[in-house]
Amino acid sequence: MSDSPPVPPGFPATFPDAASLEELHAVMVRCTRCDLFMSRAQVVPGSGPSSPRVLLVGEAPGATEDREGVPFVGRSGALLESMLAVAGLSRDAVFIANVVRCRPPKNRNPRTAEMRACAGWLAAQIRILDPPIIVTLGRCALQRFIPEGKITQLQAELQQVTVEGRTLPLYPLLHPSAVLRNPTLRQSYEDQFGKLGGLIGG
Repeated sequence: MSDSPPVPPGFPATFPDAASLEELHAVMVRCTRCDLFMSRAQVVPGSGPSSPRVLLVGEAPGATEDREGVPFVGRSGALLESMLAVAGLSRDAVFIANVVRCRPPKNRNPRTAEMRACAGWLAAQIRILDPPIIVTLGRCALQRFIPEGKITQLQAELQQVTVEGRTLPLYPLLHPSAVLRNPTLRQSYEDQFGKLGGLIGG
């Protein structure tokens, strides 16, 4: 939980033109741009180095993430870390964030208004991080970049998207929770992370 003083709904009115992650996150943790601030334990800004080899974008924090303030720390996080190892990556080499930074009640899907209210945080992180590749995890993350994109059709197929004036490679994958729900997908998921390792030279 942030010790910052409370702020009124709608803060910040505009996203800060921050020069660093620390400066950006200091404002983000006080965000009240959508109604999720009323039920969250805390904002989950994202975690990782300022010059990551990969930017991974998920959907929204779950209960464990809401409690600990770090994305992907539950069962999905454990699976993600094992898949990163297949790609020749460690967690401390990647930056992990979500489309929505506050936990939706009962882990429901983020609503359009919530994703829109949060969109500028991810755009600012991309500007600051300047990642060589973005990996989306699940439908919500994919559609943040390709609004009509279908994860079943585009998974593990390299795309090109324009973000913050830059054309970046985007590699869509299923969310780890989908693989936990259907373990028969694990081998293909592992293969797809192996392909990611080839793309980044891991």
